[in-house]
Amino acid sequence: MSQEEEEEKITKEMMNLLFEKTKSMFSEKVIDYGTNPRNCGTMEKPDGYAKITGPCGDTMEIFLRVKNGRIEDVRYTTDGCITSLAAGSAATVMAKGKEPRECIRINQSSILEHLGGLPDDAKHCALLAATTLHRALRNFAIGKKDDLQQK
Repeated sequence: MSQEEEEEKITKEMMNLLFEKTKSMFSEKVIDYGTNPRNCGTMEKPDGYAKITGPCGDTMEIFLRVKNGRIEDVRYTTDGCITSLAAGSAATVMAKGKEPRECIRINQSSILEHLGGLPDDAKHCALLAATTLHRALRNFAIGKKDDLQQK
């Protein structure tokens, strides 16, 4: 076996060990959403927007596009880890297609439930996602009020 093949074999074994350890810490949905994020990215001229840095130092942004009284598109970015990615994905999946006022029910608990839980030291990621979503909804509502006042 060549040096390159040996290194590839070791890398594969290490990845398998890491995956097994990760599976014991996180639900399947957390791993899926964290490694294949949903609705990740930015949006030009959103109807609602928020950016928050949590106490752990992770920053999350949420962008909303509302059409016909429903959230037509919702995107997020984060510089955080797999649990921040999973929480951002969960918040946006849960919000898409709903009326903005329905999204107030999306909170830390509902995100944790949607994800099948998070370890205690990562639950703050769900709070960050919920708080950022709520602030983006508030930004949308304030902008909507301004539009009505200008008419």
